[in-house]
Amino acid sequence: MEEINPISTGFFTSGSNIRNNDYGSLPYEGYSVIEMASMRVLTPPWRGCVVSMAMDCLDCQYLQAVIEEGDPTYVAMILSEIKDYLHQLMKHQFGNYLIQKIFEAKKGITNIQIDSIVYLIIYDTHKLRDVCKNNHGTRVMQIMLENIKCPVTKYAVLYMMKPIIDELMKNVNGGYVIVQCVKVFPPTLKKVILDELAKYYVEIATHKIGCSVLQTCLKDSEILAMGLITSIISNAMLLAEDCYGNYMVQFVIKMKFPLVNERMIAELCGKFVRLSMNKHASNVVEDLMKYSNQDDVNAIVERANKKH
Repeated sequence: MEEINPISTGFFTSGSNIRNNDYGSLPYEGYSVIEMASMRVLTPPWRGCVVSMAMDCLDCQYLQAVIEEGDPTYVAMILSEIKDYLHQLMKHQFGNYLIQKIFEAKKGITNIQIDSIVYLIIYDTHKLRDVCKNNHGTRVMQIMLENIKCPVTKYAVLYMMKPIIDELMKNVNGGYVIVQCVKVFPPTLKKVILDELAKYYVEIATHKIGCSVLQTCLKDSEILAMGLITSIISNAMLLAEDCYGNYMVQFVIKMKFPLVNERMIAELCGKFVRLSMNKHASNVVEDLMKYSNQDDVNAIVERANKKH
């Protein structure tokens, strides 16, 4: 799959032949979607003004109510107006709630429409990165990920995120998005994420934020993470002496996977005296002795005594 192109969004133009009203030419306060329909209002008063309304606190709440009522015609009208402003609205303090509501809608919107919106959001990697790292955008992305049903669309999201996954892992908001992917994606896609993280594990594990996010990813997918865990063991010495990386090694030790601690001890063999005298690495040695079986603990002590 060389390139992801947004799929056709013909439904966005379902209301394109309806004349745009001048915002304010017809008051909308006090009218629900059902009431407007009963009055045979073909062109709602907010037609042509959705983007500006979405950026106003009260008007955005009104638009959310329209989405929640679930009239397919009105939902399509809203989608037709926001389709070119999705990234802007996702990062807006009020507009982000409208996009969230669209993904959470239980009626009036189809899975095809949801998929089309997703493709419009992910097609530009730079805009996708900015949205994921934004305080408001990260919440929309997490809700979006929860509500994608199509397996192909899930793969498309992952495909577009792969080039920026290391950058997102080192950002507080971006990290939440990656963690959400690990939580909601099926095992096959989850493994792809973990294998991608294994490529950048030293850079991520030695970063203040990345270290914490990486631990959360491991916690949510222990069995699938053996490739990543193996990479961490192979560089246990480097990580153990790092002010953040040592937490990553400690986390792996406490997972108590079969043979993992034994392999960790073998990797650090002959270096326990040095590690014990290091401010950060001494915590790793302490956890190895606490969470390993007695034979391995005795081996650590014996090797340390010989070295000394």
